[in-house]
Amino acid sequence: MGQSASGRIVRTLGLFEEYVLFLMTLQMGLSVFIQVVMRYVFFSAVTWLDELVHIEVIMLTFFGASLGIKYGSHIAVDVLKNQIKKEPYRSLLEAFTHLVMAAYVGFLVYYGMNLYVAMSKFTHFTPALRIPKHYLYLLVCVALGMIVVRSIIGLIQALGSLAGKPYNEVKP
Repeated sequence: MGQSASGRIVRTLGLFEEYVLFLMTLQMGLSVFIQVVMRYVFFSAVTWLDELVHIEVIMLTFFGASLGIKYGSHIAVDVLKNQIKKEPYRSLLEAFTHLVMAAYVGFLVYYGMNLYVAMSKFTHFTPALRIPKHYLYLLVCVALGMIVVRSIIGLIQALGSLAGKPYNEVKP
């Protein structure tokens, strides 16, 4: 069975997120291992590795949140959702949830981009790596943008289930 263009885009987005998170986690683990060996075996440290790991933890948090929406693995208070047994109402609640999330995170992206523009006028650098800090704000905005995209995909899926079109992305 052929896959639609939107299905391929969603699948590609998911694979991209998973590979980036995998590589970032692998690199972060290696960095921490190297730093521990350097400190306790050689009594010295690589000064910029700590800063790199801190930046990666922040990026993993935001990019991982996007992937968490895909798998529905965020902590949620779903008492109301569990009480609603009839399908049209349940899908409407799901659609409303994704709509509110997309709107709220879209609001964060909008003001985050304003902060990025303001910070880019006065360049500040990270202490060890000398990365312009406004690039880090931009990465957070990109990750939040991915959360908006995931929320919109969830909204479309919920609305599609109202029309009797189940979404066929493989979930764990």
